[in-house]
Amino acid sequence: MHPSSKNYERLNPRKLLDYLKRKILKEKREILDEVLIRRIISAIYFSLFNYWSIKRYSQGKRCGGPYGDSFWYSTFNQEMFERGLDRAMYIIYLYRVAADHYALNPTKVRLTSHPWKDEEENVEINEHILHRVLEASYKILQELEQ
Repeated sequence: MHPSSKNYERLNPRKLLDYLKRKILKEKREILDEVLIRRIISAIYFSLFNYWSIKRYSQGKRCGGPYGDSFWYSTFNQEMFERGLDRAMYIIYLYRVAADHYALNPTKVRLTSHPWKDEEENVEINEHILHRVLEASYKILQELEQ
């Protein structure tokens, strides 16, 4: 086992989520613009994904890459779906795709990964959506921390 996998809690995103909720959404709302909201949504998704990945790795579940530490987003999405977090995961994934892959806002997003392959939805990235993504992320994190 790789030495950095022994303390997987170092990648627990709870402090990040708490900071975003406390500081950005309550105290510093005036700095929120579309660029910052997009980057926050992306960071939330990937922080949850990285935490899930390191936990899987520490449990001996390997994937690709030279160290077996390269995991698929679709596997993460599918596992959260199977754990009953389909709505929370859908929100985070949908808006992460919009934030990272689409230039227009609002736009129509077409998902390409399971379990939502080929689903399309009209989305708009804004402060309200950021609140929804943050709420959904706490649900997913609660499951991951078990």
